[in-house]
Amino acid sequence: MAMTSPKEDLLNELRVLQEKASRVFPPGRRRTYVPAEGGMEQGEVKDLSSLPIVVSKGNVEETERGSLLRLLMPASDIWPEAPTFFDEYLKSVMDTPGPLPEKLAPLRPLLSAKQNSVLYLDIETTGLGTAPLFLIGLMYAAGATLYIDQLFARDYSEEAAVLEYFQQLLEHFDVVVTFNGAKFDVPFISERMAYHLVPFRFEAVHIDLLPLSRSVVGSRAPNHKLQTLERFLCGRKRLGDIPGHEIPEAYHDFVRTGDARRIETILHHNRLDLVTMLQLVTIFINRSADGGRVAEDAAGVLDVHGESNRSVASSGGGSGAAVSDADRDSRRITGDEAGGGKQKRRRAKSR
Repeated sequence: MAMTSPKEDLLNELRVLQEKASRVFPPGRRRTYVPAEGGMEQGEVKDLSSLPIVVSKGNVEETERGSLLRLLMPASDIWPEAPTFFDEYLKSVMDTPGPLPEKLAPLRPLLSAKQNSVLYLDIETTGLGTAPLFLIGLMYAAGATLYIDQLFARDYSEEAAVLEYFQQLLEHFDVVVTFNGAKFDVPFISERMAYHLVPFRFEAVHIDLLPLSRSVVGSRAPNHKLQTLERFLCGRKRLGDIPGHEIPEAYHDFVRTGDARRIETILHHNRLDLVTMLQLVTIFINRSADGGRVAEDAAGVLDVHGESNRSVASSGGGSGAAVSDADRDSRRITGDEAGGGKQKRRRAKSR
């Protein structure tokens, strides 16, 4: 009898679980994402006008591998300031005076690419390794409008359809921007596509903002998590965002019960991360144009030209003082608004 590898055994076990899930949720009986009446309870939003969590029933899309829920909306529907951010981003990539410094070399493809060919990508999964993913978040420009496009699996059996639909969209883009995508998002998608026998073609230029952030920020920030960079570079932090480690269980609860209230927060968490990546690109390029000098709201942590800037990650009381200053001066942003960051839950996202 031929011996199988541990990986093959796991894949076989997952196929059995997928078959069971298909029987629990056969065609015509899938759990449908329907937001709770009135959305989620909203707390006070400080320093910004109150913004509702944007929840859409979306459109059901059909593929050869089944159906999925697609939520497509202008970024301005989520946060009214998104068009301003997008305008600043376009100005930074289109009007950069001269070449970017070597530290920002990974961003150079953005300066020559057609903006409608640039895709920002972020995924949400149920764990590490061979665990399924359930959400692929995308952001891109169509004309002069910035869109957020989310592909959501309403139960485990829809993962293959999400992946197939994503592959069809991916082929329209020349540049893909991620945060730790080289080590997590892209390999994870590749593994899941291999499991479902979906051909994976990734020919775009890939810009991973995590290693770039490590190079530019270095030890001058406490760490390089996306939400930390949002706090120290964008000058704000989220309130009310779902903790990353709670996301897998929240999705499992949704599949079991059909209660979509926590799914709404996951969808918005994903949107926030996408917008923050775009803002980081804008900040990095703009700071390179002014010789690497940084504004007070960036806490003095950028070093795009290899120069030494003030540290906010010193040990002892110095670190605490820097964090307190950032807290006092930052605009606060809730989970209802765009901003950014993610402790990618269980992931080995070395952020």
